[in-house]
Amino acid sequence: MSIPLEPFWVLRFCEEGAGVVVRRERIPWEALDPGSIGIRIHYSGINYKDLLAATGRGQILRRNRLVGGIDLAGEVIDSRDPAFPIGSHVAAVGGGLGETRDGGYAEYARLDPEQLVRLDPQLSPLEAMQIGTAGFTAALAYQAIREAGIGPGAGPVVVSGANGGVGCFAVDLLAGQGYPVTALTRQSAWRRDLLALGAREVLDSGKIDPSPRPLLRGQWAAGIDNLGDPVLSWMIRSAKPQAAIAVIGMAASARLETSVFPFILRGVRLLGINSTQVEPTLRKTLWRHLAGDWRPRALAQMAPRQLAFDELPAFFAAPVQPSRFGRTVVRIHPELCPTTV
Repeated sequence: MSIPLEPFWVLRFCEEGAGVVVRRERIPWEALDPGSIGIRIHYSGINYKDLLAATGRGQILRRNRLVGGIDLAGEVIDSRDPAFPIGSHVAAVGGGLGETRDGGYAEYARLDPEQLVRLDPQLSPLEAMQIGTAGFTAALAYQAIREAGIGPGAGPVVVSGANGGVGCFAVDLLAGQGYPVTALTRQSAWRRDLLALGAREVLDSGKIDPSPRPLLRGQWAAGIDNLGDPVLSWMIRSAKPQAAIAVIGMAASARLETSVFPFILRGVRLLGINSTQVEPTLRKTLWRHLAGDWRPRALAQMAPRQLAFDELPAFFAAPVQPSRFGRTVVRIHPELCPTTV
């Protein structure tokens, strides 16, 4: 396989007026953002950040016109780096994809080595994008909790937004490593699925203690929050002494209202998780874990949906996105892409 000589399909997000237009276009190889590694993309994914970028609801785009998609997996077809030989399988998550540079919603991409990981032979491109940004972010959060010195014996770990992409991967990873996990969700329909992933209990996030007291009964040795307030404030105030809470998202709110008391009286620690800018060595280490001892135990259940590339415009045009469990994978080149592994 060599670089394409004819124009190929991309899905561009274009800022026009006060909004964003999603447009499927054909472009030549030279029109892609530059990079020393050429990739034929097999799969991408749909992430919360992609939805914000495509609809203009979040200030995600840093250019007024680029190829969307914050993750991708595929095959190297052109390389000026011996660490990424032609024919090898690679993945990219974050690093500015779909925000500051062309991303994964394209038949081809050009990236630099520091943005890529070469996939372990045990991990196919499909599996890499079933994991994708969601699973990688969950792994970052788990790594931060481990580095904070919190092991499985410290007590329960609470995960908010547990039916979402990051949430369900976090539940599976923590439970697989022996942690007692409490899954927090508003969607009672997903209770059985979360218990099957290993959650010890499932709580309704709409019924958390509404008390404004600065400290609540300490329950959690650690937490992973996808939502922001009011759940994050409750999680902080109900954390045990020396607890660590990994903050990865703001699906409900970017605000945080709390007091200093959980921090100065219980020593609660907030761990900020940024999956966009990750040091290359750590990126490789986490993907090695995800292919090995942290490998998701229920990967097909956590990424149960696939869309064809040409279905993306209609998907992003839908006025309301229904609540879903887990992650959606996008098949970029259908002829290369099995629907299962």
